[in-house]
Amino acid sequence: MNTIKRWWNSVSGRLAPLPGDGAQEEDITASELRRMLQRCPACGDDFGNHYYAHFAMTSLSEDRRGRVREFLDACEDHLWREASGFQDFDDKRDAIVAYALRCAAGRIVFLLERSPSEAYEPDRLIACETLDEASGRELEALIAPTDWRRLNWT
Repeated sequence: MNTIKRWWNSVSGRLAPLPGDGAQEEDITASELRRMLQRCPACGDDFGNHYYAHFAMTSLSEDRRGRVREFLDACEDHLWREASGFQDFDDKRDAIVAYALRCAAGRIVFLLERSPSEAYEPDRLIACETLDEASGRELEALIAPTDWRRLNWT
């Protein structure tokens, strides 16, 4: 999976054509999230009526260890406003990308993935947490309604 395409898709809303079908398009990020999760961590169901939103990312490198630690600490401590301020991207470096998943049952799941810069290396889910109601509402409030994308293309 091409990291730049995924990043562009997540920030621009652009879609990629499905193989063999120019009329229908597939959300590359949604496809990768479905591959990594298999089922919704909150309800255990498939992804019908589920949505996701990208809300933060930071690049990984030796000279950015402190910044990466700040990002991970903000995520771990559920400091969503602080975490959402991390919007660093460098196509030559691996990245840690944060997503919110909104379950059909209304729960919010926090996801962190490691997105490698190398096209041959797959994304890896590194954190997945179903948030309590209060923390979920705080995170959801930071995401514009237009930033939510369907997780399942039917």
